[in-house]
Amino acid sequence: RIHFPINALDLSKFVLNSGPGTRRSNSSSVYDLAAVIVHHGSGTSNGHYTSYANHNGVWMHFNDSSVKEVTEEVVRDCKPYILFYTKREGDGNDSS
Repeated sequence: RIHFPINALDLSKFVLNSGPGTRRSNSSSVYDLAAVIVHHGSGTSNGHYTSYANHNGVWMHFNDSSVKEVTEEVVRDCKPYILFYTKREGDGNDSS
């Protein structure tokens, strides 16, 4: 099991934001979780994949033909296979 941030993943220690050949110096290095893919099963050759995605602040769970709203705690407690983050605009201090 791994722990992962849902909001405000700060990668500023790992991203060069200023200097020649880099993007805007005021660009954010803060990311928010947008979606998660979860593998259910004992191996890569079998099992089942589901996903969680955030839409306008609401977390949804996608499982084949069903979609249901879930809490942030459900997402936080999942066992992620792949995490997708979106970069905050600006200085990264807002929560949008």
